[in-house]
Amino acid sequence: MNNPTYLEALNWAFLYIKPFAKAGIDENGVKLLLADMCHWNNTQLILHYRAQMDATLWQQFQENVHRYAAGEPVQYITQQATFFGTELYVDARVLIPRFETEELVEWVLQDQDETPKTVLDLGTGSGAIAIALQKQRPKWTVIGSDISAAALQVAQKNARASQLPVKFEESDLFNAFQDRTFDVIVSNPPYIARSEAKVMDRSVLEHEPDQALFAPEQGLAIYRRLSQQLPQYLKPAGALYCEFGYHQKAALQELFMDTRYQVTFKKDVTEHDRMLRVKVKREGKL
Repeated sequence: MNNPTYLEALNWAFLYIKPFAKAGIDENGVKLLLADMCHWNNTQLILHYRAQMDATLWQQFQENVHRYAAGEPVQYITQQATFFGTELYVDARVLIPRFETEELVEWVLQDQDETPKTVLDLGTGSGAIAIALQKQRPKWTVIGSDISAAALQVAQKNARASQLPVKFEESDLFNAFQDRTFDVIVSNPPYIARSEAKVMDRSVLEHEPDQALFAPEQGLAIYRRLSQQLPQYLKPAGALYCEFGYHQKAALQELFMDTRYQVTFKKDVTEHDRMLRVKVKREGKL
């Protein structure tokens, strides 16, 4: 095929990926791939359907469609993902930010006013949550931490590109914060049990970082540590916000059963319990 129009290129790609449909390779992924390569949204892509592609772009698109059909996530191919309206750099050092996690950010923003606060994003990965909060609440002091030095390199790159003053520190949970307390702690930690791998998408298992996906104790290890250490690091009237697996509510209720805690669960848009907020009672009061 000579240099096709954008629509012709998409139709070629749709035919190429058909045999891979059962593996979750679909037309929406192809459209996202081409739009991201051009730094367009879907509307802009449609407006260019009749325009002819540049030869270099056509060649690169074919190569990228082959990678996508082989199971590589679009976001790693184009090295970009959008989270809470901000375009982020991503690669295999970090998880791809999920749309569902935006709901956790929205809950924090709805709950917390704009007055200055010290906020910690535990397990920041690409920096998505920390950057979203800092962008929406410029008076806050936002710190992102991660056990992975490689992930922090990505987070720092994103903060610089966004021109936001988010700070990042390497830490295994609270290890680097022994003498500090926070008004808000947010975390989307690893919470998948190893036993769940058999029902997960192949592209996730083969490409996204294992350390950011799985946790011991049936995925509950990080939450257990949080339930034990939280009062030491949360300021009076502060709150912890976490995302968790759709089937973990009962186990988390048990972990945070301590009389010091007030726990609230929140459903996501699909009506699954996926988020919790924990406040610490001080001398019988919140």
